[in-house]
Amino acid sequence: MRKPKYLSPSALGKWEKDREAFYIQYLADVRMPREPQTEPQAVGASFDAYVKSKLAKDLFGDPGELGFDTLFESQVQEQVRDFALGAGKHVFDAYVFTGAYKELLTELEGSGGEPQFEFQLTGTVGGVPLLGKPDCRYIHQSGAHVMLDWKVNGYCSKYAASPAKYYSMVRDGQTQKPSRNAGNPHKGYKPMFFKGLTIGAHFLEDANSSWADQLSIYGWMMGEEVGTEDMVARIDQIVCKPAEPPILRIANHKARVSTRWQHGLVKRLQNCWKTIENKWIFTDLTKEESQGRCGAIDMLIKYNMEAGNG
Repeated sequence: MRKPKYLSPSALGKWEKDREAFYIQYLADVRMPREPQTEPQAVGASFDAYVKSKLAKDLFGDPGELGFDTLFESQVQEQVRDFALGAGKHVFDAYVFTGAYKELLTELEGSGGEPQFEFQLTGTVGGVPLLGKPDCRYIHQSGAHVMLDWKVNGYCSKYAASPAKYYSMVRDGQTQKPSRNAGNPHKGYKPMFFKGLTIGAHFLEDANSSWADQLSIYGWMMGEEVGTEDMVARIDQIVCKPAEPPILRIANHKARVSTRWQHGLVKRLQNCWKTIENKWIFTDLTKEESQGRCGAIDMLIKYNMEAGNG
Protein backbone atom coordinates (compact mmCIF):
# COMPACT_ATOMS: atom_id res chain seq x y z
CA MET A 1 0.00 0.00 0.00
CA ARG A 2 1.31 3.42 -0.95
CA LYS A 3 1.37 6.30 1.51
CA PRO A 4 0.68 9.86 0.33
CA LYS A 5 3.20 12.55 1.18
CA TYR A 6 0.49 15.03 2.16
CA LEU A 7 -3.21 15.43 2.77
CA SER A 8 -5.02 18.18 0.88
CA PRO A 9 -8.52 19.58 1.46
CA SER A 10 -9.83 17.62 -1.51
CA ALA A 11 -8.19 14.41 -0.27
CA LEU A 12 -9.84 14.78 3.14
CA GLY A 13 -13.17 15.36 1.43
CA LYS A 14 -12.80 12.18 -0.61
CA TRP A 15 -11.70 10.22 2.47
CA GLU A 16 -14.86 11.17 4.33
CA LYS A 17 -17.20 10.78 1.34
CA ASP A 18 -15.91 7.66 -0.43
CA ARG A 19 -13.26 5.58 1.34
CA GLU A 20 -12.86 3.17 -1.58
CA ALA A 21 -12.33 6.00 -4.09
CA PHE A 22 -9.73 7.47 -1.72
CA TYR A 23 -7.92 4.15 -1.53
CA ILE A 24 -7.87 3.78 -5.31
CA GLN A 25 -6.55 7.30 -5.89
CA TYR A 26 -4.05 7.68 -3.06
CA LEU A 27 -3.14 4.29 -1.58
CA ALA A 28 -3.49 1.45 -4.07
CA ASP A 29 -0.26 -0.35 -5.03
CA VAL A 30 -0.98 0.25 -8.71
CA ARG A 31 -1.36 3.93 -9.46
CA MET A 32 -4.36 4.60 -11.70
CA PRO A 33 -3.93 6.95 -14.67
CA ARG A 34 -5.17 10.46 -14.06
CA GLU A 35 -8.83 10.75 -15.03
CA PRO A 36 -9.53 13.04 -18.00
CA GLN A 37 -10.60 16.53 -17.03
CA THR A 38 -14.36 17.00 -17.32
CA GLU A 39 -15.97 19.97 -19.04
CA PRO A 40 -17.23 21.48 -15.74
CA GLN A 41 -13.73 21.20 -14.26
CA ALA A 42 -12.27 22.77 -17.40
CA VAL A 43 -14.66 25.74 -17.21
CA GLY A 44 -13.53 26.50 -13.66
CA ALA A 45 -9.87 26.16 -14.64
CA SER A 46 -10.36 28.37 -17.69
CA PHE A 47 -12.12 31.10 -15.68
CA ASP A 48 -9.30 30.84 -13.16
CA ALA A 49 -6.78 31.56 -15.93
CA TYR A 50 -8.79 34.53 -17.20
CA VAL A 51 -9.29 36.18 -13.82
CA LYS A 52 -5.78 35.64 -12.46
CA SER A 53 -4.03 36.75 -15.63
CA LYS A 54 -6.16 39.90 -15.84
CA LEU A 55 -5.59 40.76 -12.19
CA ALA A 56 -1.85 40.18 -12.55
CA LYS A 57 -1.73 42.45 -15.61
CA ASP A 58 -3.74 45.22 -13.94
CA LEU A 59 -1.79 45.00 -10.68
CA PHE A 60 1.75 44.30 -11.85
CA GLY A 61 1.84 45.36 -15.51
CA ASP A 62 3.69 42.25 -16.62
CA PRO A 63 1.80 39.11 -15.54
CA GLY A 64 4.89 36.91 -16.02
CA GLU A 65 4.08 33.32 -15.06
CA LEU A 66 0.48 34.38 -14.50
CA GLY A 67 -0.02 35.14 -18.21
CA PHE A 68 -3.21 33.69 -19.67
CA ASP A 69 -1.61 31.24 -22.11
CA THR A 70 0.67 29.84 -19.41
CA LEU A 71 -2.14 29.34 -16.91
CA PHE A 72 -4.66 28.05 -19.44
CA GLU A 73 -2.36 25.44 -20.95
CA SER A 74 -1.16 24.24 -17.54
CA GLN A 75 -4.66 23.96 -16.06
CA VAL A 76 -6.89 22.90 -18.96
CA GLN A 77 -6.31 19.55 -20.64
CA GLU A 78 -5.98 19.55 -24.41
CA GLN A 79 -9.13 17.55 -25.21
CA VAL A 80 -11.42 20.17 -23.59
CA ARG A 81 -9.57 23.38 -24.46
CA ASP A 82 -11.78 24.44 -27.38
CA PHE A 83 -14.88 24.27 -25.19
CA ALA A 84 -13.23 25.73 -22.10
CA LEU A 85 -11.76 28.72 -23.90
CA GLY A 86 -15.16 30.19 -24.74
CA ALA A 87 -16.96 28.95 -21.64
CA GLY A 88 -14.35 30.40 -19.31
CA LYS A 89 -14.53 33.73 -21.14
CA HIS A 90 -18.31 33.75 -20.71
CA VAL A 91 -17.91 33.28 -16.96
CA PHE A 92 -15.20 35.92 -16.72
CA ASP A 93 -17.26 38.43 -18.71
CA ALA A 94 -20.15 37.92 -16.31
CA TYR A 95 -17.83 38.42 -13.34
CA VAL A 96 -16.68 41.71 -14.84
CA PHE A 97 -20.23 42.76 -15.80
CA THR A 98 -21.47 42.55 -12.22
CA GLY A 99 -18.73 44.81 -10.91
CA ALA A 100 -17.26 42.00 -8.80
CA TYR A 101 -13.95 42.14 -10.68
CA LYS A 102 -13.60 45.92 -10.25
CA GLU A 103 -14.42 45.71 -6.55
CA LEU A 104 -11.79 43.03 -6.01
CA LEU A 105 -9.19 44.87 -8.07
CA THR A 106 -9.74 48.05 -6.04
CA GLU A 107 -9.33 46.10 -2.82
CA LEU A 108 -6.15 44.42 -4.05
CA GLU A 109 -4.69 47.73 -5.26
CA GLY A 110 -5.01 49.08 -1.73
CA SER A 111 -3.71 45.97 -0.01
CA GLY A 112 -0.66 45.89 2.20
CA GLY A 113 2.11 44.13 0.33
CA GLU A 114 1.74 42.29 -2.95
CA PRO A 115 -1.21 39.92 -3.36
CA GLN A 116 -0.24 36.31 -3.98
CA PHE A 117 -1.75 34.11 -6.69
CA GLU A 118 -1.27 30.53 -7.88
CA PHE A 119 1.14 29.20 -5.29
CA GLN A 120 1.62 25.91 -3.48
CA LEU A 121 2.05 25.51 0.25
CA THR A 122 3.13 22.63 2.46
CA GLY A 123 3.33 22.34 6.21
CA THR A 124 2.53 20.15 9.19
CA VAL A 125 -0.36 20.70 11.59
CA GLY A 126 -1.05 18.35 14.47
CA GLY A 127 1.47 15.90 13.08
CA VAL A 128 -0.27 15.74 9.70
CA PRO A 129 1.61 16.87 6.56
CA LEU A 130 -0.65 19.15 4.52
CA LEU A 131 -0.70 20.52 1.00
CA GLY A 132 -2.60 23.61 -0.18
CA LYS A 133 -2.93 25.55 -3.43
CA PRO A 134 -4.69 28.85 -2.67
CA ASP A 135 -6.21 30.96 -5.43
CA CYS A 136 -5.34 34.30 -3.84
CA ARG A 137 -4.14 35.64 -0.52
CA TYR A 138 -3.84 39.31 0.37
CA ILE A 139 -3.70 41.68 3.31
CA HIS A 140 -6.47 44.25 3.34
CA GLN A 141 -5.40 47.86 3.83
CA SER A 142 -6.86 47.62 7.35
CA GLY A 143 -4.45 44.78 8.13
CA ALA A 144 -6.96 41.94 7.90
CA HIS A 145 -5.62 38.74 6.32
CA VAL A 146 -7.91 37.55 3.53
CA MET A 147 -7.89 34.14 1.83
CA LEU A 148 -9.87 34.16 -1.43
CA ASP A 149 -11.11 31.29 -3.57
CA TRP A 150 -13.26 31.33 -6.72
CA LYS A 151 -15.96 28.72 -7.32
CA VAL A 152 -17.85 27.98 -10.55
CA ASN A 153 -20.87 25.75 -9.88
CA GLY A 154 -23.28 24.11 -12.30
CA TYR A 155 -21.98 25.35 -15.66
CA CYS A 156 -22.66 22.11 -17.57
CA SER A 157 -25.51 20.87 -15.38
CA LYS A 158 -29.09 20.29 -16.50
CA TYR A 159 -30.20 21.91 -13.27
CA ALA A 160 -29.71 25.42 -11.91
CA ALA A 161 -27.11 25.82 -9.17
CA SER A 162 -28.00 27.96 -6.18
CA PRO A 163 -25.57 30.09 -4.22
CA ALA A 164 -24.59 28.95 -0.75
CA LYS A 165 -26.59 30.69 1.96
CA TYR A 166 -25.51 33.78 3.86
CA TYR A 167 -24.03 35.56 0.83
CA SER A 168 -23.59 39.31 1.24
CA MET A 169 -24.91 40.01 -2.26
CA VAL A 170 -25.92 38.12 -5.39
CA ARG A 171 -25.79 39.85 -8.78
CA ASP A 172 -26.93 38.92 -12.26
CA GLY A 173 -24.15 38.29 -14.74
CA GLN A 174 -25.92 39.67 -17.82
CA THR A 175 -28.66 42.05 -18.93
CA GLN A 176 -32.01 40.29 -18.70
CA LYS A 177 -35.07 40.21 -16.50
CA PRO A 178 -33.64 40.52 -12.97
CA SER A 179 -33.52 37.29 -11.02
CA ARG A 180 -35.12 37.03 -7.61
CA ASN A 181 -32.97 38.67 -4.92
CA ALA A 182 -30.68 40.32 -7.49
CA GLY A 183 -28.60 42.98 -5.77
CA ASN A 184 -29.62 41.80 -2.29
CA PRO A 185 -28.08 39.75 0.50
CA HIS A 186 -29.30 36.33 1.61
CA LYS A 187 -32.25 36.56 3.99
CA GLY A 188 -30.12 35.13 6.81
CA TYR A 189 -27.13 37.40 6.23
CA LYS A 190 -26.23 39.66 9.15
CA PRO A 191 -23.32 42.05 8.55
CA MET A 192 -20.66 42.86 11.09
CA PHE A 193 -17.69 45.22 10.99
CA PHE A 194 -14.42 43.35 11.40
CA LYS A 195 -10.92 44.82 11.06
CA GLY A 196 -11.97 47.39 8.48
CA LEU A 197 -14.13 44.97 6.50
CA THR A 198 -17.83 44.28 6.44
CA ILE A 199 -18.28 40.50 6.68
CA GLY A 200 -21.02 38.09 7.68
CA ALA A 201 -21.62 37.56 11.38
CA HIS A 202 -22.03 33.83 10.67
CA PHE A 203 -19.15 31.42 10.33
CA LEU A 204 -18.21 30.05 6.92
CA GLU A 205 -18.90 26.45 7.92
CA ASP A 206 -22.55 27.42 8.38
CA ALA A 207 -22.69 28.28 4.67
CA ASN A 208 -20.46 25.53 3.29
CA SER A 209 -18.37 23.16 5.40
CA SER A 210 -15.96 22.13 2.61
CA TRP A 211 -15.11 25.79 1.99
CA ALA A 212 -14.36 26.18 5.69
CA ASP A 213 -12.05 23.15 5.59
CA GLN A 214 -10.24 24.34 2.48
CA LEU A 215 -9.59 27.94 3.53
CA SER A 216 -8.68 26.97 7.10
CA ILE A 217 -5.95 24.65 5.81
CA TYR A 218 -4.73 27.35 3.42
CA GLY A 219 -4.64 29.85 6.27
CA TRP A 220 -2.62 27.53 8.50
CA MET A 221 -0.13 27.03 5.70
CA MET A 222 0.26 30.83 5.56
CA GLY A 223 1.04 31.00 9.26
CA GLU A 224 -2.38 31.53 10.81
CA GLU A 225 -2.73 29.89 14.22
CA VAL A 226 -5.08 26.93 14.45
CA GLY A 227 -8.29 28.23 15.99
CA THR A 228 -7.75 31.90 15.23
CA GLU A 229 -10.80 33.85 14.12
CA ASP A 230 -8.71 36.71 12.77
CA MET A 231 -8.54 35.52 9.16
CA VAL A 232 -11.27 36.48 6.70
CA ALA A 233 -12.31 33.69 4.32
CA ARG A 234 -13.69 35.02 1.04
CA ILE A 235 -15.49 33.06 -1.67
CA ASP A 236 -16.61 34.59 -4.97
CA GLN A 237 -19.12 32.01 -6.21
CA ILE A 238 -20.44 31.91 -9.78
CA VAL A 239 -23.63 29.85 -10.08
CA CYS A 240 -25.14 28.80 -13.40
CA LYS A 241 -28.59 28.13 -14.84
CA PRO A 242 -29.04 25.99 -17.99
CA ALA A 243 -29.39 28.06 -21.18
CA GLU A 244 -27.32 28.72 -24.27
CA PRO A 245 -25.07 30.19 -23.05
CA PRO A 246 -25.73 29.52 -19.34
CA ILE A 247 -27.28 32.31 -17.25
CA LEU A 248 -24.89 33.32 -14.49
CA ARG A 249 -25.10 34.93 -11.07
CA ILE A 250 -22.24 35.94 -8.78
CA ALA A 251 -22.59 35.58 -5.01
CA ASN A 252 -20.04 37.10 -2.65
CA HIS A 253 -19.18 35.48 0.69
CA LYS A 254 -16.98 36.86 3.46
CA ALA A 255 -16.85 35.26 6.88
CA ARG A 256 -14.55 33.69 9.45
CA VAL A 257 -14.10 30.04 10.36
CA SER A 258 -14.88 29.31 13.99
CA THR A 259 -12.34 28.12 16.53
CA ARG A 260 -14.52 25.08 17.23
CA TRP A 261 -14.62 24.07 13.57
CA GLN A 262 -10.87 24.45 13.10
CA HIS A 263 -10.02 22.29 16.10
CA GLY A 264 -12.50 19.70 14.87
CA LEU A 265 -10.87 19.81 11.45
CA VAL A 266 -7.45 19.06 12.97
CA LYS A 267 -8.92 16.01 14.70
CA ARG A 268 -10.49 14.82 11.43
CA LEU A 269 -7.16 15.18 9.64
CA GLN A 270 -5.35 13.33 12.43
CA ASN A 271 -7.89 10.51 12.34
CA CYS A 272 -7.42 10.16 8.58
CA TRP A 273 -3.62 10.17 8.82
CA LYS A 274 -3.51 7.76 11.77
CA THR A 275 -5.80 5.35 9.95
CA ILE A 276 -3.52 5.43 6.89
CA GLU A 277 -0.42 4.88 9.01
CA ASN A 278 -2.09 1.93 10.74
CA LYS A 279 -3.04 0.47 7.34
CA TRP A 280 -6.58 -0.11 8.60
CA ILE A 281 -8.45 1.75 5.88
CA PHE A 282 -11.96 0.32 6.01
CA THR A 283 -12.66 0.81 9.68
CA ASP A 284 -16.16 -0.69 9.45
CA LEU A 285 -14.37 -4.02 8.99
CA THR A 286 -11.82 -5.84 11.12
CA LYS A 287 -8.22 -4.96 10.30
CA GLU A 288 -7.74 -8.35 8.61
CA GLU A 289 -10.91 -7.91 6.56
CA SER A 290 -9.88 -4.37 5.63
CA GLN A 291 -6.50 -5.51 4.38
CA GLY A 292 -8.17 -8.26 2.41
CA ARG A 293 -10.46 -5.73 0.76
CA CYS A 294 -7.45 -3.55 -0.11
CA GLY A 295 -5.76 -6.56 -1.68
CA ALA A 296 -8.87 -7.36 -3.72
CA ILE A 297 -9.05 -3.77 -4.99
CA ASP A 298 -5.35 -3.89 -5.94
CA MET A 299 -5.92 -7.09 -7.91
CA LEU A 300 -8.92 -5.62 -9.71
CA ILE A 301 -7.01 -2.46 -10.64
CA LYS A 302 -4.09 -4.54 -11.94
CA TYR A 303 -6.43 -6.75 -13.97
CA ASN A 304 -8.18 -3.74 -15.53
CA MET A 305 -4.86 -2.08 -16.31
CA GLU A 306 -3.52 -5.19 -18.01
CA ALA A 307 -6.77 -5.61 -19.93
CA GLY A 308 -6.57 -2.02 -21.10
CA ASN A 309 -9.62 -0.89 -19.13
CA GLY A 310 -7.78 1.39 -16.70
